[in-house]
Amino acid sequence: MNETRKFSPGRRKLLIAGGGVAALGIFGAASWGQLTNYRASWIERVVRENLPGIDLDPASLQTFVKDMLASERMQRREVKVTVFADRFVPWLPAHIAKARHGLEGLERYVLTEYLIGSNFFRIPDPKRETIVYSGMIVACRNPFTYSSPPTVSRA
Repeated sequence: MNETRKFSPGRRKLLIAGGGVAALGIFGAASWGQLTNYRASWIERVVRENLPGIDLDPASLQTFVKDMLASERMQRREVKVTVFADRFVPWLPAHIAKARHGLEGLERYVLTEYLIGSNFFRIPDPKRETIVYSGMIVACRNPFTYSSPPTVSRA
């Protein structure tokens, strides 16, 4: 038998496509944790990168991340897209002004909420003490929203 076996182009394409799908599957499985937690890791990264040399309490930082994820602002679609772009397509905010401004404002918001909700401003030297987040602070409380109306006594 002097038959020469030829490798068919259809079979080659099938094997290449199968290899590509397998590689994507492995990559997808490996990065699924990153995709599902990308906003949480982004929030933590923003705080840590903006407070270098500061000791942050890990447990309270995770509480802050959960509080931020539950906040109304972080639930907006444009915020999710902005964080996703910064995390997975970092060249986008670097080259598109609207994305860059949105990202800068969001980073300022995250850092401000952390600093105000922590002991950062209540201790003499933040570099010498651990910064502990204790909860979101409501800056301007409306007494008619959060408590019963004041009683008026007529004497």
